[in-house]
Amino acid sequence: MKSIAQIARTSNITQRPMQSQQTAQLNDFAARNINGIFKSLCQVFPNWRNVYRDADELQAAKATFTKGMMENGIISSEQVKRGLAKARSQESDFFPSVGKFCSWCKDDSQWQAAFQRMLIRDPAQSLVEKKARSETSWQIRNSLNAVDAEKKFKLAFEKYQGLDQQGLLTELVQLPPRSCVTEFDKQRNATIVRPEQFHENSVFARVASKGISHE
Repeated sequence: MKSIAQIARTSNITQRPMQSQQTAQLNDFAARNINGIFKSLCQVFPNWRNVYRDADELQAAKATFTKGMMENGIISSEQVKRGLAKARSQESDFFPSVGKFCSWCKDDSQWQAAFQRMLIRDPAQSLVEKKARSETSWQIRNSLNAVDAEKKFKLAFEKYQGLDQQGLLTELVQLPPRSCVTEFDKQRNATIVRPEQFHENSVFARVASKGISHE
């Protein structure tokens, strides 16, 4: 039977080249710890045997969890401890999906603080926060109730947070505060075009005559 690390490598978990050795080490966290995570979850949710009926299904679920954790930026013991603590507080016995477990692992204080800064119009403290504001602020202020506003901002914040963790979030190039006029621009703008340079009544002649009228 393959180890979970082998399953992870053959399941296209790393679908894009890693940005650095450090990124690869962080993304390896889930593969190295998935057995311990599942052991804890199975103790909390005893109906796991009804969900995963044999060893192959259990191994496939571990591979899915590993991939999901990597994609959602669950890369530290602190995050996993937070997720397991929330798992132990659940009243339901139903085994969580990978998305649900990843949401338990995430620190809600980040998006909540960003949401409050947007409401009181404080400056954004990160590009993630800036992008989330840009996507949601109009709807939040004009058409959503409090519950839907928080939900929409959280989804946007976590989306851009995931892109940032993958190195895919970049700021658009800003135009300079003042126009840059080159010597070529100056010479071109100083050139006067006369109607007689073109065929009479042609489009170019008519455009040139309009330019002369504005001198």
